[in-house]
Amino acid sequence: MKETVAIVGAGTMGRGIAQVAAIAQHPVWLYDPYPAALEKSLAEIRADLQKTAEKGRLQGSVEEILARITPTQTLEDCARADLVIEAVPEKLELKQELLGKLGELNPDNLLATNTSTFSVSAIAAKVKHPERVLGLHFFNPAQRMKLVEVVGGLETAPAHLERMHTLMRAWGKEPVQVVDAPGFLVNRVARPFYGEALRLHGEGIPKEHIDWILRGLGFPMGPFELMDLIGLDVNYAASTSVYQSFYGEPRYRPHPLQFQRVAAGMLGRKTGQGWYRYPPGPPPLPSPPAAQSKAIPLPIIIGPNPLAKELRARFQHTENVAEARFVLDCRVLLERKHEFFENLPVVSLVWGHSASSIQAEFRGRAVAGFSLVPPIGEKAIVELYAPLSGGNEALELAQTYFSAHGYNTLRLPDQPGGVGFRILALLINEAVSALAEGVANPDDLNRAMRLGTGYPLGPLEWAERIWLKPILRALDGLHAELGEDRYRPHPLLRRMVAAGLETFGDLSGASTPGDLQTSTIKEAK
Repeated sequence: MKETVAIVGAGTMGRGIAQVAAIAQHPVWLYDPYPAALEKSLAEIRADLQKTAEKGRLQGSVEEILARITPTQTLEDCARADLVIEAVPEKLELKQELLGKLGELNPDNLLATNTSTFSVSAIAAKVKHPERVLGLHFFNPAQRMKLVEVVGGLETAPAHLERMHTLMRAWGKEPVQVVDAPGFLVNRVARPFYGEALRLHGEGIPKEHIDWILRGLGFPMGPFELMDLIGLDVNYAASTSVYQSFYGEPRYRPHPLQFQRVAAGMLGRKTGQGWYRYPPGPPPLPSPPAAQSKAIPLPIIIGPNPLAKELRARFQHTENVAEARFVLDCRVLLERKHEFFENLPVVSLVWGHSASSIQAEFRGRAVAGFSLVPPIGEKAIVELYAPLSGGNEALELAQTYFSAHGYNTLRLPDQPGGVGFRILALLINEAVSALAEGVANPDDLNRAMRLGTGYPLGPLEWAERIWLKPILRALDGLHAELGEDRYRPHPLLRRMVAAGLETFGDLSGASTPGDLQTSTIKEAK
């Protein structure tokens, strides 16, 4: 018989983890002090199993799996299990109390916490033999999501971490080793996806447009519709926890707009009103215009980076100045924007500055800004920006050009960095920060963000696609124009560019605490 697993807490996460363990043929204790909670949990597990069986995806029968789950209202039953996984509400004292008591009842079993916000080391501090306490952070819904963050506390024995990696793989999960740091990996790296979207909305960008742009980049949902799905209260609590855990680091600061909605009880889908009203929910992505092949104003495309290369490969253009109607400048550095002798309208990339800043380099010439992020998908939305002085010929030419290629365009209030790139750049910068602090290695970081959030690419993978140097230059430009520390490039990114490194795999040796921890785990096999 397989080892017995106890799940403490019969809420959404607890019942999902119990279902996963039972499907993997473990005897399971499911604990909750409230009989009604246990009854509801078992009913929902049955309903989910039946749906899975109807789709032909269930191994074994519904009744066989349910028979492995035993409800209980006593911790003494749970203490008899080989592995206990705590999944109670996010209250540190409650988690410490429960695992501390379980540790008293059984000094030998393995104790795991499913916390998403609290330090594993802090929870383990109240448990006898803290070397047996670790984090198993499942993602909701636990029975569907593949990712599990395996978190070692300061005293966790490496052998126990390796044991959990093996067990999670046996459960059909993909474990990722993470150090005990605020937000662990996914919740920390994902913070700019919400935080920067809120700041852009606060600066005048419509929330619907932000959602459309991010979905056009390949994200499964935009930040505002995703906050509505998660619950604004849950998302705000996570943001506040990470901000406080980092002692007020500016890049994690929650936004007043989100607090305002939470205070008003507008929590998302579960209350019928969040950023959107339900029904009908967020508006659908608009259909792109039909592509044309005639009367397209041709640009000269300037720049060496991957965006310029992709535009030249896929979009009509000319190398002949006499044929060109405008310049499509894909360079990032603002100080290079004046290097034109052609007296043509300029449509310039805004990754590192605003359209108004570009206009200062081209007095007397029509100027507009644009933003696209490679790889350019079929649903990509071209962001267009007029300087504060107003629209002009350059803006009209850009809209006509991209629309003729079958792409939606949005005219947006002038913003340094645009929308899609600005959010992505901060995701990348945060991923570099987590890497530098040894939270995870590059491969695990990318895999965790794809599995845990559905991102089309891991942040570090995306950085390599765009090239590290343009990202560094853009962050420097945003930091200079906006004057806020949240745009400050991480020193590791600056060092990598200075050293000529192009991929994060080029970082040699066990250069981070995460690498060293992983090495220790492998040696313990």
